[in-house]
Amino acid sequence: MSSSKRIFIGTFIEIEDIDIHLTHIKKDFGGVISGRWVKRENLHLTFKFIGNVPLENVWIIKEKLSNLLDIEIPVVMVLKGVGTFPNPREPKVLYIKVEPNQVLIRIKEEVENVLFSLGFSKDIKPFIPHVTINRIKEAKTSQLLQKIEKYEKVKFGEQIKVKIDLIESILNSSGTQYKPI
Repeated sequence: MSSSKRIFIGTFIEIEDIDIHLTHIKKDFGGVISGRWVKRENLHLTFKFIGNVPLENVWIIKEKLSNLLDIEIPVVMVLKGVGTFPNPREPKVLYIKVEPNQVLIRIKEEVENVLFSLGFSKDIKPFIPHVTINRIKEAKTSQLLQKIEKYEKVKFGEQIKVKIDLIESILNSSGTQYKPI
């Protein structure tokens, strides 16, 4: 058994119709990008990626975040449009945008503050709420730009609550598996 876990703080996506949208996106982007699509059950929004942490620290993190974890927090989380990281000309990730709102920003700040108090550094990059749907290996850039524009105003759904989880990221040959701790 491993003495450490690869972890992050996030919330799983619980939008019923997301499967229909993902099927359309996969078909539409099929000849434009190649890469690994994220499995439906792994769709999530990350508040903070922590990385490999010794087991004893995992339990300390869980305890310190206990006021946030495993409770339902009311929020209107809107998924609308798609984008790429780091940018459309050199895409590595295709994602669905999550419209920023005060609740998500407050959760991010609280997670950052608790983890900072435990000795973890704060994220330098701005918080861009998103749901990764594909890890891109290759892309036809001009066609990708057109597809992103086509989906700019497409609403994929909204979620009216989030449950924050401490999530283990388990890497294996068939893809990554995410499991709440």
